[in-house]
Amino acid sequence: MGVLESFAIDHNSGLPVWIQIKNRIAYLIGSGAFVPGDRLPTVRALAVDLDISYNTVNRAYMDLEREGYISTRKGRGTFVAERHDLGAHTASDSPIELVIDDMIRVCSNAGLADDDIVAMVQARLAHRDFMR
Repeated sequence: MGVLESFAIDHNSGLPVWIQIKNRIAYLIGSGAFVPGDRLPTVRALAVDLDISYNTVNRAYMDLEREGYISTRKGRGTFVAERHDLGAHTASDSPIELVIDDMIRVCSNAGLADDDIVAMVQARLAHRDFMR
């Protein structure tokens, strides 16, 4: 499994487990840790390794596939999508931009308005000395 071995789920974060998995894999793809054509662990294998439900991993994989990060080939496995499959704008995004996009998506899904998201980020930046 390689780079996913060090992945730890934070059950106290308030972020659903499937989103944590999705965000981690999207980050690893964006950072180049996984390159186009790399085979990902099966849904069942990742669920066993992380000691979570098959359905949780499956939901993360389905979302990643819908967003163009991965593709599933029946009978062959799940693979990181080719760069052209991701779309021109996504292929040029840095790993940091991918994390920010995921944060915005999670905040929006939680019902936060854009102004509230900006205010939260500004508040966190104001207190960043305490985070080190």
